[in-house]
Amino acid sequence: MFVRSTGGQYASLGIGKQIDRSGSFCAVEYFDSPTSEPVVHEIEHDLIERVTLAEQTRVYHFDEAAGAWEIGRLLDDHGDSQLIQFPNGKAKHLKLEAVFVRWARPIEDPTPFLANRINESPRFSDGRSTFIRSQTRQRAASMGMSALLASAVELEAHQIEVVRRILQDPVQRYLLADEVGLGKTIEAGVLIRQCILDAQQRCSILVIVPAALVGQWRSELAGKFFLERCLDRNLHVVALDDDDRIRALLPKATMLVIDEAHHLTERKAGGVGGIYADVAAAAPAIDRVLLLSATPALHNERGFLEMLHLLDAATYPLGGEDAFRRKVESRQALAEIVAGLTPENAMYLDYTIDQLAALFPDDELLQEHASDLRGVIDTMPEPDDPALIEAIGRLHAHLSEVYRLHRRILRHRRRSIGGLTPDRAGAEIVRYRSRDRAALTVAIDDWRFDEAIKLDAAGSEKLWGDRVRAFWQVLDRASQYPSSGPGMIGFLARQAAMIGDPERFAEINRCLGRAGLFEDRAEALLGALASLVRSHAQCVIFCSDAKTADALAKRIRDEFRITVDRHDPQDDAWTAFAGAADHPVLVCDRRAEEGLNLQGGKKVVVHYDVPLNPNRIEQRLGRADRYGSGEAVRSLVLACEDDPLEMAWVGYLNTALRVFDRSVASLQYLIEQTVRDIARALFTDGAEALADLTESSAGEQGLIEREIKSIDQQDALDALGTPPTDLVDELSELDEDWQSIASDTAIWLEQTLQFGRADEAGPVAAAGMAAPFRYVYSTSNRHTLIPLPAFMAQCAEALDLRPGPRLGRAIRTIPYTFRRRTALNRAARVNGVGLLRYGDALISGMTALTQADDRGRSFAMWRFAPDHVGDPLAEFFFRFDFVLEVDTAAADEVLAAHERDTSAARAALGRRGDMALAPFYRSIWLDRELAPVKDEALLARLGRPYGVEPDRSGAVDLNLNVRRWQRLLQMQLPELAYWGELCGKARVTAEEVLRGDPELVASLGQAEQRAARVDQGRLGQLRARARAGATEAESAELAFEEQLAAAVRAGINAPRVRLDTIGAIFISASRSATDRISGGI
Repeated sequence: MFVRSTGGQYASLGIGKQIDRSGSFCAVEYFDSPTSEPVVHEIEHDLIERVTLAEQTRVYHFDEAAGAWEIGRLLDDHGDSQLIQFPNGKAKHLKLEAVFVRWARPIEDPTPFLANRINESPRFSDGRSTFIRSQTRQRAASMGMSALLASAVELEAHQIEVVRRILQDPVQRYLLADEVGLGKTIEAGVLIRQCILDAQQRCSILVIVPAALVGQWRSELAGKFFLERCLDRNLHVVALDDDDRIRALLPKATMLVIDEAHHLTERKAGGVGGIYADVAAAAPAIDRVLLLSATPALHNERGFLEMLHLLDAATYPLGGEDAFRRKVESRQALAEIVAGLTPENAMYLDYTIDQLAALFPDDELLQEHASDLRGVIDTMPEPDDPALIEAIGRLHAHLSEVYRLHRRILRHRRRSIGGLTPDRAGAEIVRYRSRDRAALTVAIDDWRFDEAIKLDAAGSEKLWGDRVRAFWQVLDRASQYPSSGPGMIGFLARQAAMIGDPERFAEINRCLGRAGLFEDRAEALLGALASLVRSHAQCVIFCSDAKTADALAKRIRDEFRITVDRHDPQDDAWTAFAGAADHPVLVCDRRAEEGLNLQGGKKVVVHYDVPLNPNRIEQRLGRADRYGSGEAVRSLVLACEDDPLEMAWVGYLNTALRVFDRSVASLQYLIEQTVRDIARALFTDGAEALADLTESSAGEQGLIEREIKSIDQQDALDALGTPPTDLVDELSELDEDWQSIASDTAIWLEQTLQFGRADEAGPVAAAGMAAPFRYVYSTSNRHTLIPLPAFMAQCAEALDLRPGPRLGRAIRTIPYTFRRRTALNRAARVNGVGLLRYGDALISGMTALTQADDRGRSFAMWRFAPDHVGDPLAEFFFRFDFVLEVDTAAADEVLAAHERDTSAARAALGRRGDMALAPFYRSIWLDRELAPVKDEALLARLGRPYGVEPDRSGAVDLNLNVRRWQRLLQMQLPELAYWGELCGKARVTAEEVLRGDPELVASLGQAEQRAARVDQGRLGQLRARARAGATEAESAELAFEEQLAAAVRAGINAPRVRLDTIGAIFISASRSATDRISGGI
């Protein structure tokens, strides 16, 4: 009986045949091919189960009468006998002993099949070759990053560069530090999907994000990366404040992703404690760790050290804060030198080069780049000289690669990535008057001034602190212009110890309850919105208080009779605002300030209130000026002229900080310190304190610009620079040729394996896109030629098993498209339309089935060509389809030697090989003398697809089945007498021809040089640290990386060659010989 092992080391072998039992062990025979001896394993009886062969299972049978092996398809398994369909409509009932089924291992080399004249119709080899060639081309273009092509994202060079660097590293522990709005979450999504693909779902991924972002992360992972089925199964998105769930999931995690990772270091109780301590304890045992944070190291040394500690605890111990602080400070000198490496400074670069040469006398590559640059400078070049720009670029890239703060910090800057994020177009200040605001301002100043005088006379630090905190709470509530009254200030008014004079403070409380605070501000807002609504701009209105936001939404809706969306994290109805022209206004409260993605289109950010923390203004604007298309983002700011403090604050934001003109995200720590310092000054001096702050902060020599310059210089040292354009050119070219991908896939899946295809109706098709469709497993007369259980097992993640309105309970896939533009369409994302590319669940499953299948691996045919000139009977030619790729066997041994042999590390090595030497599919043709065929006309004739219908000249092809082989043997072609030996010799010769090809030899040399250049950057920082006195862990890391680099380069020089398909074509111009071969069948 047929059986399979359900566990243990033989579970992956698939179907075998039980041939004996002795006690508790069974002898199970596994069939590989007719040309090799079966493999027998002794397996515990409890670990095997009986198997009923599925319909369409491939079956081998030796036909005694014909003296040859036949291959058929199972129609029905009766246990002791099977009904088999053989080619040409012949069906047989065969006993179990006469039926053989291949095990699950792919055929390593199909040459013995052709040598023993075991082959099938060339239509299988044509379809298979087309499909495998397409998949190899996609793998090459994507550098083995299978998660990238099949994700519904734009292909952006800077994001691909980040993903590429991480996915070729066996140690995937990185800080993604791209500036705000450049798409770090997209990079993380690709990396999460790749982890799932590498581990074949056998992984547990924990994604920790701020609570406000949980919904957005889940939506993006499902909509862009098609991971909806993984959510809450092996992919968990957890709020940063959900300590219990984080602690429960950490021990099982194989990948850890932390968004806004700086928030984790902020959530400590009593030093390094709280959930950070749990994460830090678990992180070293987690295979992949990914932190997302754009925060700078400057002025944030402790927080930055705590993030790096999660990546590399040995190099960045938490007790090393002083040393880390000194390291950051000492980098400033180098950062200033690097900042001077610009073409505009060509006349002064000699001095810069001298400084660098003196700083790093042992860095040979730096000295080489410096010497090259000096040689260019000596020619007195113009600033736009290409040679000067290239030489500076090489030196700058080396410094950035080797002397960055940590080689696993990956940062891109907006100024290096042009056109991907919209600019900020400044602010329109809407001024208005309000009696109630004027009364509130007087009440606040009366209380503040009286309390300050008292404290000056006899105030302790505690009293000062209490009053300043009370004052700040008043300012915060007043700045919100609430519709809901004084809020917590009413409670504060009863705390005499905090406020001092209760009567004066009570007046503040009364004024905060005046309706005019909200009404006057709302009227000013409505007046400003009128023209914006007419201009068809989309307005995003931010205010701090939720009840005020509700009231504003109602007022706007009533005033303009338009659709007004109200953001709510618990309700997705507001998402209709995105990209919808008939949804012109979205009203948000403070909950929307972090995590919302509103980029694209013509956006105006309306600040109903102006928070006293500029970082909140930055967060608001960051919702709209993110990665993606869109016009420059305008701001509209309301300011009451009857409040001098508010007018001064808006002036500081607009003229000193310039937050409405540019991103100030990198200044967040300076801003936080400024806010802490300004509170007491405002209490004692009022609006004058803001005038002083504006004066000291504004201008080229002001505090703000000096801080930006320092941070820019440090960031420039760590930044990756402008991504190379060729990184994405080939990938984009392939991706845009989606019709070819569609055709290549359809030839194999639809025309050869006979899957059905059902077009989808609905909004995507109605939008004029390439209509999505589903593949359908057919059980009609034209039955799909894959066993249903195997298809469902390999392609489970691609199947939609819900009953459909049109297809009933048919086995069908999710909706798919081959066109990226269609997959990116909002309607497609809502409807879960997948993108059919290398790395998709259906394509990956079908590739696995194809590799395990024998169809198409060996073919032989007779080609009648009336105009062929040659042997009057027939000439024959061999075709060998090879896949060539880097041999990673030596690199795998390095992993094992250093105890790093994990599935993630092996997958990373494969990608590192693909990035150095792109895999490719190559056909080699040999004639009967085993000489390579070079004649172009003959190659064109040989390469013509298999055609069973005669063309206009009468040319036709005949598959050499068992009976036609017998007829061919009777023709006594001399080579057929030693056919098996000839096939073996041809196989060896074909590989020699391939390996000896001058173009291949040259490309291998170029690939090794590319790998060496990449290794220089990868190893440069480790060697620099070794020269400075590396730790034991760093020395071990250097040794590992050097051995790994050498092993990969060896695998490039001697690549792995795998034979995918072998075939023989007999070409004849003889009609009589063709009629004899045909023989009616």
